[in-house]
Amino acid sequence: MWGRVAIFVTAGATLLLAWYLLAAYYNRKQAARVLHWIEAALAGKGEVVCLRWMGASTFHVALRLSTSAFQHPGLLVRLRPREVPPRWLLDWWRGKPATATFEADLDVPPGFNLEVHRHRWCGRTRRHLTPHAQTWDFEPTTPLIMTSRRKWQREATGMMHALLSCREREFLSLAFHRRSPHFAATVTLESIFPSYSAGSNLFDMLRELAAGASTSRL
Repeated sequence: MWGRVAIFVTAGATLLLAWYLLAAYYNRKQAARVLHWIEAALAGKGEVVCLRWMGASTFHVALRLSTSAFQHPGLLVRLRPREVPPRWLLDWWRGKPATATFEADLDVPPGFNLEVHRHRWCGRTRRHLTPHAQTWDFEPTTPLIMTSRRKWQREATGMMHALLSCREREFLSLAFHRRSPHFAATVTLESIFPSYSAGSNLFDMLRELAAGASTSRL
């Protein structure tokens, strides 16, 4: 009996190890593709300095940009955690995408801490109604700001105007901090794909947002 248990345990451990190695190999190949996407998105306005793995599905890409708006820029890329099957299936079920977070310091640190999150709500008359089943109407809303400070207009207005003026606002979240890193913006990984509409002007939009934060200090 104990011999069969040992066989099953060994077989299970071997299967998990093989899965982990295959997932790690796939993530390495995916990282190489992502580097090409980043170089295409930079469009000659910067270059990739190095890549450093921080986990089986997470790596950091150090950048060197031609603009002086950012200091110590980099991208933190989070792939789907294929090396852990339960987490991978849960993320797939929830529709959680792979992401890339741009982080950098600014020449003039923001005088405030601010986090911006994007939310979308969708209403359907039937549970299994698909977007192609009818004409969908979208209603834009004005930004909702929650603050603990009495005087915030001068500090946040410049950044909010820059955010609303972006032609393609595909940011999942934005953050400004007084401490390093001063600026962080998270997008889906597919948004930096070369054929994606917003990929080519992603770093231009990031510069506009950083300029808005600097303006608010004036």
